[in-house]
Amino acid sequence: MKRGATKVAVVIPAWNDAAALRISLSQLQALDASVLGQLEVIVADGASTDETLSVLASFASIVTHVDSQADGGVYEAINRGVSRVSAPWVWVLGAGDTPMATDFRRALDVLSKTEDNVAHAFAVASDGAPEPGVPEMWIPRWGNPMHWRNTMHHQGLIAPSSWLKSNPLPTSYRVLGDYAWCLDRLQANETIHCHPEIVVAKVSRGGLSRSFNLALYREEWCVKKERLPWHILMAHVVWLPVKWAFKLCSRMRLI
Repeated sequence: MKRGATKVAVVIPAWNDAAALRISLSQLQALDASVLGQLEVIVADGASTDETLSVLASFASIVTHVDSQADGGVYEAINRGVSRVSAPWVWVLGAGDTPMATDFRRALDVLSKTEDNVAHAFAVASDGAPEPGVPEMWIPRWGNPMHWRNTMHHQGLIAPSSWLKSNPLPTSYRVLGDYAWCLDRLQANETIHCHPEIVVAKVSRGGLSRSFNLALYREEWCVKKERLPWHILMAHVVWLPVKWAFKLCSRMRLI
């Protein structure tokens, strides 16, 4: 059904990164009151031992729920945060990621005019100069492009909370659980509308998915082996080594 008053749950997994978490919460707090009033902010902390809980205490006025306990990684934390959600949509940010105020308001307008059984994907910008081999802007593309690389980045995806509650992110992956989840939604013929003209967030440097090492590409192979048709999977026997070589060459150009 259509909803007149859109509300989005911002779920932030965190672990021993208090400074980055402060940046995200500061920028959320700085949003216009009419926008902030449509959000519930949920932080799922993995029992941090730094100043994370102190930071959360200083933003108690905007953080709706805090869940701090030891967990098995980022995807377990996200699922735990989603279990607290009451809003119809979920937006997952990492610690250090920040909303783009003007375009996020446009995204809220898009959500207010649509059914809550579809997802929406928006563009995401790099906050500062990105790492070698990493683009300055991520443009969402749904469908067959997902077979070759992840074109749905969680900082740009606002999905129905019902999707994430009935189909939690797989926790067997260290880095690519969100990619695996999106491929599962593709196989399930779920609808995601892409809005490349709207940039909803800036993404901080670093992150597990930007460590272009052998372990990452092994995990990508495991994700795809379980989800792609065999004829496409065979092409990945060549594609994945080529993609890895490109990332390595991009780094070497700066040495």
